[in-house]
Amino acid sequence: MQQLRNTITSRAAADRCARDLLAAVPAVMRFIKDQMRRHRQAELTVPQFRALVILSHHEDLSLSALAEHLGLSLPTASRLVELLVKRQLMHRQTLSNDRRRVSLSLTRRGQATFRTALAATQVALARSLATLSARELAQVSKASRVLNRVFAPEDRPADGVK
Repeated sequence: MQQLRNTITSRAAADRCARDLLAAVPAVMRFIKDQMRRHRQAELTVPQFRALVILSHHEDLSLSALAEHLGLSLPTASRLVELLVKRQLMHRQTLSNDRRRVSLSLTRRGQATFRTALAATQVALARSLATLSARELAQVSKASRVLNRVFAPEDRPADGVK
């Protein structure tokens, strides 16, 4: 009987936690996206900048995968990539063993563009978090590590940036 009670209590706690996350995560993501957009280079559109963000986390991504991440058609993604290649922010390479597959990666300039926006976003996020008490900051830090372990265990280094 006690085990059943513990299971029910655990499910209720998980449901409550899920509701809290669904309320908090969109607000945090909006803040992060706003900051990343605010600190992107002026000549980049938001979809172009999002492509840099995606490629900063996934080396050697295919054009199809990038299009899917961005929610774009293949022709639209191809045009976006062409512009980023011309601006020397992205490498595009056709694979010798499969000429239909294109591998995409960031150039050093593309990496620097992304890192600059990321650093400015981190400063803005830290400024907002500075309003919390030391105890609250520790709780947020611990919760972030736990969430990363649960939702991205295989592909995230400790600092969250690849």
